[in-house]
Amino acid sequence: MKQFIAFLLFWISFLSCQSEEINIYTQHVKEVSKNKDGWNLIWSEEFEQESNIPNTKTWSLAAKESSPWNRYMSESYDHAYVKDGKLYLTAEKKDGEYKTGGVWTMDKVGFKYGKLEICAKFTSFQGGWAAIWLMPQERQYPSVNNSYPGEIDILEQVSMDKIAQHSVHTHYTLDLGYDKNPPRNGYGEYRDGEFNIYGIEWTAEKIIFTVNGEETFSYPNLHLSNEILMQQWPFDVPYYLILNYSVGGEDAWPGPIDDRGLPAHMEVEYVRYYEKENKGNDNDEEEEIPEDLIKNGGFEDNFPDGKQPGVFMAGETDWAHILNHIDQWFSRWDAPDCSLTIDSNQGANNSYCSLKYSASEIMNTWCVNLSYASQSVKAGKYEFSYYVKTNQEDTPFTLSIVVCENGDEIGWTLTGQKVIVLNPDGSQVISTAPSWDVACTSEHNAGKEWSKYSITVDIPDNVLVRFIFKPCAYKGNGDPYDIWGKGTWGGVVYWFDDFALTPVK
Repeated sequence: MKQFIAFLLFWISFLSCQSEEINIYTQHVKEVSKNKDGWNLIWSEEFEQESNIPNTKTWSLAAKESSPWNRYMSESYDHAYVKDGKLYLTAEKKDGEYKTGGVWTMDKVGFKYGKLEICAKFTSFQGGWAAIWLMPQERQYPSVNNSYPGEIDILEQVSMDKIAQHSVHTHYTLDLGYDKNPPRNGYGEYRDGEFNIYGIEWTAEKIIFTVNGEETFSYPNLHLSNEILMQQWPFDVPYYLILNYSVGGEDAWPGPIDDRGLPAHMEVEYVRYYEKENKGNDNDEEEEIPEDLIKNGGFEDNFPDGKQPGVFMAGETDWAHILNHIDQWFSRWDAPDCSLTIDSNQGANNSYCSLKYSASEIMNTWCVNLSYASQSVKAGKYEFSYYVKTNQEDTPFTLSIVVCENGDEIGWTLTGQKVIVLNPDGSQVISTAPSWDVACTSEHNAGKEWSKYSITVDIPDNVLVRFIFKPCAYKGNGDPYDIWGKGTWGGVVYWFDDFALTPVK
């Protein structure tokens, strides 16, 4: 039996908003004996307990649903139990019906980045299906036509295949079919009939899959310029862990079930979660945090004199007059009863303040915009991110990123200035709109809950970059040069928060 780890302090933090840092409900372990390879153990489940029911503060029984992996879930501790310091997940055929076991940490324990390792062994037979995998507590991107939210499969072993399968599934790989650039799956060898350690090392740049400490597959963040549309990397939010032993069938990946292999099971000896050893250590070199070029993007600080958000006549902000409003949020006055203020009662990421735009009606798109301008942004690749919510469901808006490459272009009309336009394949062009309205860089839909949006673009040499939002606007027939208005009456409110423009290495 493995060495008992003494838990000196347990605590679970329950947070409830949509920040990138929430939903990591970890029990921190005052035990460093299992630290290794520059990683600190911060949470562990050793299954050392008297009860045969998995710790209910961490685990719940996986629900029976219609997917191939969970259609036979028994939702019973007869098939998911603890014995002799190990978690057993079993499959059997009883009274002519298949019954399988699974547990998950949904809404109880979440993981984001770091090293996650699971020590397990399992029975293999025709139709068997052992799995260790992760799903998001809350999806990173709002649903687009029921797009897939993102899945990380640390281990899947099917039937008599003697390999540990690794894969990721996203809107990019499943719905759009980009499963070879980069490859979405790989595999590693394991010691059959023995305990093996299956894990991932997860950062904002890459997920590395391991078997017994050896790298077997990796999946990178491509930083696509149209990431919000492609959703190639939905892995910057907390995920919950699923452990299950299932069976397949004629219509499932493992194929037909050979009942002679039943009963079968997976044993889990431990689950351990690590963070980098030097994280937060002032004596070690810290990773450089990219500078946010948006001033007071969270609206929590006081604004310098003359830089408070406000509504201005068009002539006060058009042409070279915009130089009087650098690093300031402003909007046109054209929409009836429009206002741009700081709302101290609404904020994303458990904050208290946000930028509030409201109008009693919006008649067109060319008279309505919310802008922020910055001078001499260094040329390079940048991520522009922000949070939005509205007082209505499924309300469209567009974003245009305008670039002035020399001083003369600042004096041009807005519709004549250059805009970053993204192509469907993710490439970009710098183009002048051949119409009476500014071109659209990206379009989105917001609802009544805070959602995060981001876009990655290559900003050329410039003297001014301007970010322009158009509430209640969308691309006509998908043409970025043809922006239409929804025609909203009766009052519309948009809240924006946590604007950030950061370089991408």
